[in-house]
Amino acid sequence: MTTTTLSTDLLQQQFAHLDDTIGDALDWVEQTREQAPRLDLEADRLNLQLKRCRDKARRLTQATQLPQTLGFYGHSQAGKSYLICALAAGNYGRLETRLGGVTLDYLTQINPGNRAARLATRFTRQTEVKDRAFPVRVLLLNEADLARIMVRAFQPDAHYHVPDTQQITEHLNKLMMHRQPLPVPGFRSEEMMGLWDSMIRLDARRFRHLNAHYWPVAVQLAPYLNIDDRARLFSLLWGNVPALTTAYRHYAHTLQHLGGAQSLLAPLSVLVDDAMQPADGIFSQSPAYDIEISVCPEFAGESHAPVTLSLEELTMLAAEVQIPLLSPPREALFEEIDLLDLPGYGAAEEEVDGEDDITPLFRAKIACLPERYTDRHEMNMLMVCTAADRRDDVVAVGRTLEHWVKEMHGENPQVRSRRKPGLVWVLTPFDRRMTESVHYDEAVQRHVGNPGDAWGALLAMDDRGLQRMADYLVAEIRPEIRLNRLAEQRDELRRELADNLLGSWYQEGETADPAQKQRTVQTVIKALQTRTGVHGELLEKLLPGRDELHRIYRELSEQPDDARVQDEAGVESFGIGINIDLFAEQQDTQVWQEKADDGTAFARQVQRYWVNHLRSLPENEPLIALIGVAKPTVELLMEELITASFRLEMGDALIRTLGGALPAGTREHEHHADRQVSRALTVLGDFVAWLGFE
Repeated sequence: MTTTTLSTDLLQQQFAHLDDTIGDALDWVEQTREQAPRLDLEADRLNLQLKRCRDKARRLTQATQLPQTLGFYGHSQAGKSYLICALAAGNYGRLETRLGGVTLDYLTQINPGNRAARLATRFTRQTEVKDRAFPVRVLLLNEADLARIMVRAFQPDAHYHVPDTQQITEHLNKLMMHRQPLPVPGFRSEEMMGLWDSMIRLDARRFRHLNAHYWPVAVQLAPYLNIDDRARLFSLLWGNVPALTTAYRHYAHTLQHLGGAQSLLAPLSVLVDDAMQPADGIFSQSPAYDIEISVCPEFAGESHAPVTLSLEELTMLAAEVQIPLLSPPREALFEEIDLLDLPGYGAAEEEVDGEDDITPLFRAKIACLPERYTDRHEMNMLMVCTAADRRDDVVAVGRTLEHWVKEMHGENPQVRSRRKPGLVWVLTPFDRRMTESVHYDEAVQRHVGNPGDAWGALLAMDDRGLQRMADYLVAEIRPEIRLNRLAEQRDELRRELADNLLGSWYQEGETADPAQKQRTVQTVIKALQTRTGVHGELLEKLLPGRDELHRIYRELSEQPDDARVQDEAGVESFGIGINIDLFAEQQDTQVWQEKADDGTAFARQVQRYWVNHLRSLPENEPLIALIGVAKPTVELLMEELITASFRLEMGDALIRTLGGALPAGTREHEHHADRQVSRALTVLGDFVAWLGFE
């Protein structure tokens, strides 16, 4: 499909079709896994991956309906206002708006002194509220956003206890007893995948203890819990800190009080007072949070009956406030493009003298806002003015901007080379590099990537610099560039579904196509031949870690004998199944019969873990970067390794090596565990090294 045939409506239909297709695939997996043992082995992980793809398809569907937006991010509030005025100001260089029949100047009456807000501010010519009593439109966070905020607000200390497998399982089992028969509005399983991914980006090492046992169950369970039980479910994510659990519960109930609305209309008093001067409202740095405010939830563009919120609740739940521009902007382009001002990382603590109980939550909220808009694909370009204000923030800000670059402009340099950088550092007279001797922008830039690829830079020190910036934006924020990027993501989503997740489960005819097999082998060999220097690292990654196998052995040892023969798909990260190659020419139809006193259970769990470990390697970005092989090629390699392992009866080899009657009590013996793990790694290592040809 050429770029000239692309349209917003067509892309929206295609993403919606992908959503439906994934729904059909999820149904097929559940209906087929009981009759297809090898599918059952991978079904739980496949379900999670399909839900992740469905979450992305839905976010991209929503992105096609959103206006184009130019984002401004950083600590230099004066610098951001300087740029926004240069692009969008009307008569006399003023950012004027008309709300409730009153004309206001944003920079002198609503937010004088360039105060850092605790929410985003959108300047737009697209929308205007007709309600004079409630003229201010505020977009709201949702429950998934609240969970991300609480996770970011949690700061583990030396006394933090990482829950073990037994504690996680007991926690989940208690909550399963509270599962409702029908989904409870507020959280979908696809949004749970987004929350999981967010925590991996935040700190994969800190939260890795939740991957195996917590997330696979929580993804399925959360949509069927009420708010109070959902808060208990999520409490493990923030170390069971009571204050954070209480805060999540309170704000989630407040969203429910608003009927789950995505936006609301507020009175003018949240911005200015009766004298049309800055109010003790949502822009104030020390507001009187006990003020009660009447607001009108919006549904499908229609406002409903007023409900009452406190100013603190409104400020916390507000994702953005919209400022409709009164006059045409200087640059005609911005008649159709919104400008979004995002506060800098940690901005909530800059303007206050002390720290109250709510300040850490606002700080976490501000840290989450760029991720929220990135996941929603709202900012087509992002201008940065003083990225970080402290050395300690460099890594966090770098990760945030790196995530934006990968989502909005491409996950690797090859994709990003199709367009100029969309992440742009703009040097203004108000930049910290101009006003102070110490700054951290270069450190953030090094974390994000290389100049010219991941980011660019512009000077906007005077009128000529501002005009060059405007010319660059006019050329690079065209609608077709945005549509082309959405089309790239559509194609990648299709490839992920067809080639990686679902393609291996479908085969025309009774046997595999030899020509296709030959093409696959040639593709893999050609890619690996040029990277002989990193084959050792790749071979090492093909084997599971010794610690993980020890964990599996220990968990089996701690289970009662009768529990080992039950299907643990609800608690394990991947389903237990009978290992059989659905498409092998010589299928192994033997069903493993597990015995409580031999190593069959361990062999079964080792193979299951190893297969899914191989499936996860293409998602290991550092590994892909190290070996220098494209992700689709690594996916092909993993598929062929898994298929070969079944044809060479890897399951039987593990049983022969690990099985055999054991004296009572030896299963728990530490030395026996070491021997079993070593034997398992030997079997897997021989296969990886020789592919069965010994």
